[in-house]
Amino acid sequence: MAPKTGRAQGLLRVLDQCLALREARIVRSALRTTTAFLLPVQCVSCGRPDERLCRSCAKGLRRSARQAIRVEEPAEALPLNAQGQPLPVMAAGKYEHELASVLLHYKNHQMVALGKILVPLLAAALRAAIQELADPSAPVILVPIPTRRQALAKRGYWPVGLLLHKVARAHLLPANVRVAKILRFSIRASWGKAQKSKGRKGRASVRNTMQTRDTPGARKILNSAAQVLFVDDVLTTGATLAEAHRSLGEFDLRIRGAVVVAGTPPPNENRQLS
Repeated sequence: MAPKTGRAQGLLRVLDQCLALREARIVRSALRTTTAFLLPVQCVSCGRPDERLCRSCAKGLRRSARQAIRVEEPAEALPLNAQGQPLPVMAAGKYEHELASVLLHYKNHQMVALGKILVPLLAAALRAAIQELADPSAPVILVPIPTRRQALAKRGYWPVGLLLHKVARAHLLPANVRVAKILRFSIRASWGKAQKSKGRKGRASVRNTMQTRDTPGARKILNSAAQVLFVDDVLTTGATLAEAHRSLGEFDLRIRGAVVVAGTPPPNENRQLS
């Protein structure tokens, strides 16, 4: 009699779990409906209601960022090597259409939740850069471009640093790759405006604004011959990367290039930016 009772109790437990799952789905659906009513959202790319990025735009984003690309060619302010070639830069895609919209809203509209869309794109670009620009069998140091205190105070978060943190937490990179925050803006420059223009004035505004951090961990890296890849969100003129490159120029680090989420297309290409 006991075995039958045990089987019956087991069956009841399974039924309870099934009902609980069904009820949980109903509750989640109701919560989504209520949230959409009280806090309406719309697709950051096309404006369709109820989704931050609709299925159609998400598909377009995946298609446009299917493979990492080199984007250094139109960036006129990038540092040149002895052969006159610019610092190589790998990007998840071009700064246009869905990718531009998602990145813009993630950075400037406090839509931090969009980071989950950008994290795998950045990770893919980082892996491609490690394979193409560096020696993948040796340790690689990812150096994020710092943010200014003024921008941090305004946003409340550091866009590139947060993305890299999530990439590292998700273990999306090889074990011999690590993130090191060895650069910062000087105190005076940290409260200035970020460089956005594409002219000489914009490039001059970022010159001599960065310096290395004076911490034991930073000094250890700076005094090594480690491979370095800079990491930033968007490549425009390349002036910010040039300043980061200048800041590390006195050390023996092997700067292999940079990785960005998106690169601005050449001026002669048609673009759709949001």
